[in-house]
Amino acid sequence: MTDQVEGGNTESLGEVILKGETICPGIAIGPAFLLEPEFLVAKKNIPSDKVGPEQRRYTAAVRLVQEQFAERVREIQDATLPEAAAIFSAFGAMLSDAELTESVLGRISAESVNAEWALEEEAKKLIRLFDAMADPYLQARAEDVRELVDSILRALIRAEGTQAGRYVSPEKGQVLVSGHMFPRAAMQAQQDGAAAFATESNALFAHAAILLRGFRIPSVGGIAGLGSVVFEGDNIIVNANEGVVVVRPSAESIEEHTARLDVPGLPLEVRAEEGWATRDGTHVHLLANIESPDQLDFAYESGLEGVGLFRTEFLALTSGSIPSEEKQCGVYQKVIQASSGKRICIRTFDIGADKQSPTLYRNVARNPAMGTRGIRRHLSADLDEFKTQVRAILRAAAGSNADVGILLPVVTTVDEVKLARQHIETVKSELNVSGTPYSNETKVGVMIEVPAAAIAIKDMLAEADFVSVGTNDLLQHFMAADRDNEDVLKYNNFEHPAFLWLMRHIIDQAAELGRVEDVTVCGEAASRANLVVIMLRLGYRAFSIAPVALAGVQQAIERLDLCADQA
Repeated sequence: MTDQVEGGNTESLGEVILKGETICPGIAIGPAFLLEPEFLVAKKNIPSDKVGPEQRRYTAAVRLVQEQFAERVREIQDATLPEAAAIFSAFGAMLSDAELTESVLGRISAESVNAEWALEEEAKKLIRLFDAMADPYLQARAEDVRELVDSILRALIRAEGTQAGRYVSPEKGQVLVSGHMFPRAAMQAQQDGAAAFATESNALFAHAAILLRGFRIPSVGGIAGLGSVVFEGDNIIVNANEGVVVVRPSAESIEEHTARLDVPGLPLEVRAEEGWATRDGTHVHLLANIESPDQLDFAYESGLEGVGLFRTEFLALTSGSIPSEEKQCGVYQKVIQASSGKRICIRTFDIGADKQSPTLYRNVARNPAMGTRGIRRHLSADLDEFKTQVRAILRAAAGSNADVGILLPVVTTVDEVKLARQHIETVKSELNVSGTPYSNETKVGVMIEVPAAAIAIKDMLAEADFVSVGTNDLLQHFMAADRDNEDVLKYNNFEHPAFLWLMRHIIDQAAELGRVEDVTVCGEAASRANLVVIMLRLGYRAFSIAPVALAGVQQAIERLDLCADQA
């Protein structure tokens, strides 16, 4: 991104319209404020007698950033979203991870290089690891690493007495433009009254996106080429209803969008108060994947019918600790109370495999995806944690008319379902004894992510009130191809005939039992429009999707004629 052109006049460059993805809906117009670019880090060789001081310089910078994050948590604890404090607490926990610090200190010593270079090189390895992950939520954690690196670099530079970038705050009503999705940028947007936020970053599930949605700031991400066309002070329209940014808009564009400023939420064609249907009239249910209550507004304004997958493990992964029963209950109540009459599926903590934390649980097995995770971890290693979460869900659902379900992750056998149900009944008995209000109508569902469970789908449905087909994990387990291993990514093909046979087997077996309505598809196969069409043709009728994928999925559904396919 650049902040000036020759002569300082950019009007002659003309209007540029760019397409991205909606993060938070809304429309805003204002002058562009360019957030600071990344630092260019140079490699410097240092003499051996300077290695120790350089290592101490790095650890001092880390301590300074830890203090800054702790201070930020204290400042925002009572003043903004509860998620904001949790996010910045998590950054503090990440900084405390000895693994990164030791690797940076080790590189400084082994290569006799400056701390900035060592940090940059170690961070690149982490970022590549996250970028290669198939799960967009985990992929977005690469932005967390970038923010940590950026914060430490600034601390290192300031320690040398050098100014780390400009010290200018945006004025109220400006549009913040960034190459990244850093939480501190989202906080800055809220604190300084930014009109909107636009970024090239594709990390639509990053922590910054959670904050922007919570702050209701119109935001668009994934805008390729934004940094090369926008200049400081350019007038810019952010039409986050349609995922469009207009740089240096014409008088006609300004007039058109000004007339729409008072129209809230998403455009009417994206709303679907009566649900969705194919061209031949086949009704399709679309629900939302969420990891935080602040994502509900966006999901429901879009017209999604409920929550098909609440990924509660992110409550723990974000904060670096398992939330207490009271905290969990409060979060679940927030979701349930905002979802009157809607379906809410709350998945119990799926920690392990690709979702690990040194402060929570670290699976050191050679192949953690095949080890102790999901319901296995609940039943064999953390039963008290499972029962605490079940208690929180049951209590939160008390007195609600929402259709609440407890969803069990990574189930392999029917015996696991039976045992989990026994523990749920034990929790209910304990709540009865204590006189604590709870919902006795809460359902129990099963994630179908293991081929054994998929093949035995009739047995699973006999024990479960509903099932959710987790296509990402099911595919990698079925094809024996780790979705986070670049060497075998070619095998992770959702359209492979063998995998489609398995998907057809699941829905055909459910149809024989008259239980098609109790089967929901989630994962990538539910959020990619071309795969949704394939799933509909196989017989699936319910999908839990990423809310930002709605426009494409809706369009694919409405264009599909299943009767014509059968003709």
